[in-house]
Amino acid sequence: MVATLGIVALGCYAYGLYLSWKRLNDTRKSDLVGPQAGERVIAVLTLIALISHSIVCYGLLFTQQGFDLSLVTVSNVVALIMLWVVALANLRIPVANLYLFLFPIAALTLVAGLTTSPSGEIDDFTLPLVIHILLSLAAYSTLMMAACQSGLVAIQERQLKSHTMGLNHILPPLESMERLLWTMLWVGMVLLTAAILSGFLFLEDMFAQRVVHHTVLTSLSWFVYLFFIAGRYLFGWRGRTAVRWTLTAFGLLVLGYFGSKFVLEYVVS
Repeated sequence: MVATLGIVALGCYAYGLYLSWKRLNDTRKSDLVGPQAGERVIAVLTLIALISHSIVCYGLLFTQQGFDLSLVTVSNVVALIMLWVVALANLRIPVANLYLFLFPIAALTLVAGLTTSPSGEIDDFTLPLVIHILLSLAAYSTLMMAACQSGLVAIQERQLKSHTMGLNHILPPLESMERLLWTMLWVGMVLLTAAILSGFLFLEDMFAQRVVHHTVLTSLSWFVYLFFIAGRYLFGWRGRTAVRWTLTAFGLLVLGYFGSKFVLEYVVS
């Protein structure tokens, strides 16, 4: 069942990538928006791939032995969440060209998930902890996309000012990219807030469970994101300012995870 759905998802990713590339080339030649029929086919293929990949991810995460948090499984979850966010945003914002980047990433992680066995990082977690981990993964994935998105927006702005095309041939319009960036930031903030709150459901003693550094850095990242979003609405921060604040907040988030892992494994072990 899982293997069959994986093959279906891979086929949809491959054909969707071909149609997206073809649509982009047709748009360049005619200076017109791609055919609506082609857009609908890509949308249907994306939906089938997302549903199939989601079921495969569920099978990878929840094994008979327990909850699998191996690198391959986590990579599948991250890639899937990234694609879901863009697919849902594409209902309101024309950002379908980003599938040219996301379809190959999702397909590669899916192939790895179907062809490798669990690495042994399997635990029997409680339900609240599983929910917290999944919310954290969703938040990290969305905010990682926002960090990359802010860099792409800054590059687009620089290229427009210098009257060079560069990535503008492939990427959606700058206005759409900025709207997507803020959509990602808001979704990421909601997920990060839920992840932080859910953490306190099972966190009995912060110091005894040795996660104080993780909690402090993650909370600090949350405040930086909140400060930046407020600055955006109050002072119109964008461009390089947006890149700096977004990368700073995401850097704290990454440091909160990998830093705590380093402390636990090498400092206090």
